[in-house]
Amino acid sequence: MSYNVAILMSTYNGMDYLREQIESIRSQTYKQWNLYIRDDGSSDNTIDLIKTFVHQDTRIHFINADKQVNRGVKRSFLNLLSSVKADFYMFCDQDDYWLPNKVKLTLDAMISDYHNKPRLVFTNMNLVDSNLKVLDKASLSAVNISYWTSKDQLMFDNIVTGCTVMINNQLKQYVFPISAKKIVMHDWYIAQLASQLGDIQYVTDPTILYRQHESNQVGVNKSLFGKVKKLARFNDFQTGVILQISQGRLTQKKSQVVFSKTTQAFLNWNFTCPLILKVLPIIQNNFKKHTWPGTIALNLALLRRKKS
Repeated sequence: MSYNVAILMSTYNGMDYLREQIESIRSQTYKQWNLYIRDDGSSDNTIDLIKTFVHQDTRIHFINADKQVNRGVKRSFLNLLSSVKADFYMFCDQDDYWLPNKVKLTLDAMISDYHNKPRLVFTNMNLVDSNLKVLDKASLSAVNISYWTSKDQLMFDNIVTGCTVMINNQLKQYVFPISAKKIVMHDWYIAQLASQLGDIQYVTDPTILYRQHESNQVGVNKSLFGKVKKLARFNDFQTGVILQISQGRLTQKKSQVVFSKTTQAFLNWNFTCPLILKVLPIIQNNFKKHTWPGTIALNLALLRRKKS
């Protein structure tokens, strides 16, 4: 049976790597796909390049060719998802490189033991530099996937990278309505919904070369320098934790799921109460992310009094 797969791509000044990415999609072994591109207000030649590909391949569609407005990455992807109808949906960054079997492997996992319930599939990935040289092969191999994709642990951290994700229509129907201002990122939000309402499947094989470079809007940075840079922006990190709790509350409202006492304590966190009242709950609940620097930063953010 053939399924229609919608690949959703948001672009923004993507000339450096966009051609290579689109060609990697055109080279997929599974051919029943359509690529839908929304440009987020590019000022380089990205728009002209997209139009060139639209003329070359009828499966490529430029959904806002007449007007490009900058909405930010979250709103851009959510707009794409709400505008397109297909059997399954994949998210796509402009600067990565898809290995030839990415769609096929992900789709096989999606339809395996399929019971018409909300489902998300994501895959392993190879981290590469700007020239596609591998920096970290199968980067999720050391992560306890089943633990970190459970409904409780996905409240604290996200290992589900959006550009490796496929979702079905049963999951999509729970995504909307949503305000992008109330979530951390679309992939994390959707992964939380999947864990609470259906299931998450994982493909151990890397299906993508996930490019790391200075222009990444969102990326993985495992270097010490990258971690120090994040600590230097601790105000932004705490704002992200506040948004993380907001996002968790939204998904819980949609799913009506019951969390563990630890998770519920996190979702009920009061940033404005005195420091002395925060220490014991942090010790008792052992809030953590999947890396120790992340765990330390999370707890420091919870201890710190929210600025008005």
